[in-house]
Amino acid sequence: MALLPYLFSYAAGLGAAPFLGPWPALIPAALILAGGWLSLRRCNWSRILLWGVFFLCGWAQYHQHLAFPKDNRHIGAFAGSTPLIIEGTVRESSSRPGAGAVFDIETRTVSNDGIAAAVHGRIRLYLREGTPGVASGDRIRFRTRLRRPRLFGTPGEFDFPRFLANRKIFVTASLENASEIVSLGRATSNGPQTLASRLRGSIGRTIDAGVADAALAPLVKALVIGDKGGVAVDQRQLLAEGGVSHLFAISGLHLGLIAFFLYSALRIGYCRSTTLLLLAPPGRFLPALLIPLLYGYLLLTGNALPTRRAFLIALAVAALLLWRRNTPPLKLLTSAAFFLLLLEPLALFEPAFQLSFAGVLGILVLVPRWSRPLIGLPKGPRWIAGVFLSTLAATLTTAPLVLLHFHLLAPAGLVANLAAIPLIGFGAVPLGLGGILLAPWWPSGAGALFHVCALVIDGVLNLLRYIVDLPLLGGWHLYPSPTEMTGLFALLLAVLLRGSSRRQFLLRTTLAAAGGLALILPSPLPAHLGITALSVGQGESLLVTCAGGEAYLIDGGGLYSETFDIGERLIAPALGHLGIRSLTGVILTHDHPDHRQGLLYILEHFTVATFWSAAPVHQLHESLQKILAERAIPVVLLPPGWFPVTENRRHELAFFAPQAGRDGGNDGSLVVYVRQDSAGALLTGDLEEEGVRELVGAMPERPVSLLKLPHHGSRRSQPELLLDRFRPKQVFASLGAGNPYGFPHPEVISSLHDRGLHLFRTDLDGTLRFIPREEDWRTKQWRSGLFR
Repeated sequence: MALLPYLFSYAAGLGAAPFLGPWPALIPAALILAGGWLSLRRCNWSRILLWGVFFLCGWAQYHQHLAFPKDNRHIGAFAGSTPLIIEGTVRESSSRPGAGAVFDIETRTVSNDGIAAAVHGRIRLYLREGTPGVASGDRIRFRTRLRRPRLFGTPGEFDFPRFLANRKIFVTASLENASEIVSLGRATSNGPQTLASRLRGSIGRTIDAGVADAALAPLVKALVIGDKGGVAVDQRQLLAEGGVSHLFAISGLHLGLIAFFLYSALRIGYCRSTTLLLLAPPGRFLPALLIPLLYGYLLLTGNALPTRRAFLIALAVAALLLWRRNTPPLKLLTSAAFFLLLLEPLALFEPAFQLSFAGVLGILVLVPRWSRPLIGLPKGPRWIAGVFLSTLAATLTTAPLVLLHFHLLAPAGLVANLAAIPLIGFGAVPLGLGGILLAPWWPSGAGALFHVCALVIDGVLNLLRYIVDLPLLGGWHLYPSPTEMTGLFALLLAVLLRGSSRRQFLLRTTLAAAGGLALILPSPLPAHLGITALSVGQGESLLVTCAGGEAYLIDGGGLYSETFDIGERLIAPALGHLGIRSLTGVILTHDHPDHRQGLLYILEHFTVATFWSAAPVHQLHESLQKILAERAIPVVLLPPGWFPVTENRRHELAFFAPQAGRDGGNDGSLVVYVRQDSAGALLTGDLEEEGVRELVGAMPERPVSLLKLPHHGSRRSQPELLLDRFRPKQVFASLGAGNPYGFPHPEVISSLHDRGLHLFRTDLDGTLRFIPREEDWRTKQWRSGLFR
């Protein structure tokens, strides 16, 4: 039975599940289809029923693995605002760029007010500062609050709860520094994974001691034991823009080298035994003997998805050799993917899974097709051409996925990999593997090998810096829309399809034409005004799109975090998802971090026609001054008072700059007014009472049916003045979930309730979209991948 159609059906069910939501009748429907197939399996079309069964199974598996555990003894049942004392065993640990660490912990007990309870389940613990003296396999105790990970609810954002759920983690916690962790010694159980984790930590310490340049040690650990947590942000960026990030992820390259060296060594001894040679050739039995060793390396390097994929293929090859079966590589790849998804359905959504299989698929399908004209070349040039073609094939098939997840194209990779692959694959990796073998017996010798490995890596980094600075080879940051992504995947499918029949030619031509049109044709302009309140946590970012195609971004949010850039992680993907390529204007209501910080990335990576502010440039934060100067973005300084930008019978855009708060306070916030026909919206920044009173007294008679509460619903803003003056029909606020300021204030909520108004809020409702409807507004919420 051909697996590919059933893999596609199962993967399609998994992919559709986030949009379709759970359905109670999934299992009965699958059973009915399965019964129908059993009854009609001799019919040619009965396989369609079986495809339906696999689709429904994928749909059900997604929601089953994503569902929060209902067991009262699971650690997730204790998530809340109460601090708890937790004991557990460290399963995995890794450092974070800059400072701190991340631990995955298997919990054992939880206690509060002297009452302890046995629990089970994993948590992810973030340590902000310091490095505790604990390692994998240690028992620890700490006091913290548990929280369930949640999405911001913004288009295009990374689904972190799903990422953790694939690791059986449903709650997280954080500590300020290492002194809050109490070590209780080693755990009593010593399973293979625990022992591998301890050895991994020991090798990591040997690398730190042996590598003279502390900045290179994290890269050696990433290459040798799969610990990428300590790699600096600028190093990650360089590897990504140079197109060589895949070389620093433990994958088939590492397992292939290990298998090659071990097979070569064992083959020497095998061939010296006449008895063994008479029993079977070495190529039949030796690969099976390598499997336990490869499995040990898989555990040692963190059991990452690309390594699991390579291990499964190695396991399948060894089994087939034992059974004397000759199986095409594509069928092996399909089987490995299917098996992985049956075990870990949520792995389908992880970039590592997608990129790993897409890259190998491109090499297996395209390189043989492209290599036919190279058969007559000498060995050396043919090898160089083969490396280039493999890089090109893998780059081509992974490019849409890299754009989808990382919003980056790296043309430098086509050049850099010609040198980086042999330097890393046949230089740094063997040195690192040699260091692993020596580490338990001769740490100083292992440290010397790791040091030479670091020197090779440093040479590759210097080469990358040179290449990415060449014209047209630097990384391109792009944010394609869903339509454009569909076009890219259609073009890729047209390239990958094989066959010379007329039907196949027509299919390839149709896919190529449809994909090209999706990329070339401009997105249709909106026929109406739209206001989108992006969910960015405790901050604010609003997008106003006009019927003529203009797009204005009002503020950019900004969490107080050095590791999470709101502009890069939330706003830019949302703009791309909504089809925004350039901005007519960026409007800074006032220069506070929760409104400014996310704008820096947007100003740097998007085309911005005008920057609007009520404060002079020299009074803005220095980071904002710098990016405005570097990008030569025109700045419009708004004077106090009412400032119409466009005004006609159907449409209006105007600003109001209060005289109050000109020193940079909340009362100096710019107010934006937009209108389509009789539907008007008033967006009030962080105005407080003085600014609100000035606005109420100065604003001309205009319809206001949609109001954004000033200052996230603070009672100090006296929103009752706005409610009584304009009598809106819809009200919303930008808020962070569980914010420490208590926004929105209960008095404000009560005031809205007394007036019969419902408060739409980004902390509970996610990103909100408001569309004019006569004198009112239609409200949609971003849920399950769509505005509904």
